[in-house]
Amino acid sequence: MSNSLGIASDPQNGGRFSFTLRDLAVILFRFRDRALMALGLCLAAAVLASLLLPTIYESDATLLVNKYGRGFFYRPAADPAARPIPVASDPEEILNTQVQLLLSRDVILQTINRVGLKDIFPDLARSGSPNLSRAVERFTDALTIVPQRTSNILHVSFRNRSGEVARRTLATLIQIFQEKSLNTYLNSQTRFFETEVARQRDIYEAAAAQLNAFRHRLGAEAFDHERTLLLQQRSELDAASHRVAADLAGAQGRATDLKRQIATTEPDVVAFTDTSPNRVAEEAQLKLLNLRLRAQELRSDFTDASREMTQIGSEIGITRSFLAQQAGQSSTVRRARSDALNLADQDLGRAEAESAALVASQEALRKSIATLDARLVTMGDTEPERWMLERNVTTAQDTLKTMMSRLAEARTSDAMNSEGIGDIALVQSPSLPDPREPTRPRWDVNLALGLLVGLFVALLSALLSDLLSDTVYDTARAENVLEIPALAVFDLAPARA
Repeated sequence: MSNSLGIASDPQNGGRFSFTLRDLAVILFRFRDRALMALGLCLAAAVLASLLLPTIYESDATLLVNKYGRGFFYRPAADPAARPIPVASDPEEILNTQVQLLLSRDVILQTINRVGLKDIFPDLARSGSPNLSRAVERFTDALTIVPQRTSNILHVSFRNRSGEVARRTLATLIQIFQEKSLNTYLNSQTRFFETEVARQRDIYEAAAAQLNAFRHRLGAEAFDHERTLLLQQRSELDAASHRVAADLAGAQGRATDLKRQIATTEPDVVAFTDTSPNRVAEEAQLKLLNLRLRAQELRSDFTDASREMTQIGSEIGITRSFLAQQAGQSSTVRRARSDALNLADQDLGRAEAESAALVASQEALRKSIATLDARLVTMGDTEPERWMLERNVTTAQDTLKTMMSRLAEARTSDAMNSEGIGDIALVQSPSLPDPREPTRPRWDVNLALGLLVGLFVALLSALLSDLLSDTVYDTARAENVLEIPALAVFDLAPARA
């Protein structure tokens, strides 16, 4: 026997059908016109799609995130003049923070405004009132950020119909991103500390002049060991009190800035969209199938108006209604708390804890100073005056040293800001795409895909044509179809002249 494809059964092989490459070649040759037409249509569709698709160019750049920048240093509260200590941070956490800053709405809107909406998205600019939300959404879709997990590298790319616009937009985005990362340190404190140094120098010179006048008037008088020790303790406590007050003001200022940042940061971001099939819907579909099978079984024994058939119909209707409700819930959007907001909350917690510790330390210092002052009140009239003058000189000198150290740090920070030194370094500048090599459409990929699809469609069309054909082309197939032997073969083709 043979089927409609001309696949003959082999009696010596248990009657199983055999199909060889020769049979396939014969079928393809027999229906070569249809196969070539299908292949040509697929290739023509690939060429037409490549011609109609808009040309897209991609510009890429590489950024280096310095995990030991100024934003990742911590200065102990006990000694503000101490050398900054780098905080061990997770590189992935640092990269995620920078990615969130790059994808922030403020950075994207500033980039669109600086480059021009009519250059990036001309179709949106032609409308009377451009939709900025739609522009931000399309900008985010065209922007690709790939963190290098094993290092502190960010690969950033932007796609646009114009290669020059793509390069200029990416360069502007990186520039605004660097400016935003430096914005935290742009509040210069140099003038403030210069004023404080000048004021503390005047206080120190005035205190030293009063002490010299006192010594010139009364002469130098030596204190005993106890009073010398009390003077030293009082001076140390007073200097420590000034340092704690300065650190407390800095901690409270950081907490205020972090609260303002938290208030302006979006709390939730889209984590992922779950489009997996619903297990409950699958179980409902299985139940609906079982109910339909049960209805077919009962239909042979009962009428449609019977109680059993009515109950089965009611259950089928309920199940269909449930499946219709589940059809509108094909995907679930999962939202998560923003990484930038989590980092700000952690910093705020540390700042508030540091403020609470400094307040407690300041209160303890005040009590100790009050105790020492109470003990020194009982001393003679001259000695307390001399002690106060010397204490003022020592305190003014220590405060002057602290302010000079802070002034040096502020000048260093201003120098780094003026040179544009921050936590982000540009390793590879935005590239200018080659006009001859657009990102889309890819002619080689489209033609290869069209060729593969065309070959498959050509093969399928030939096989379907042979399957649906009722024409007998050879003697063996005629014998297998009719199950009778062939007695003779007649050539009915007209003879050539």
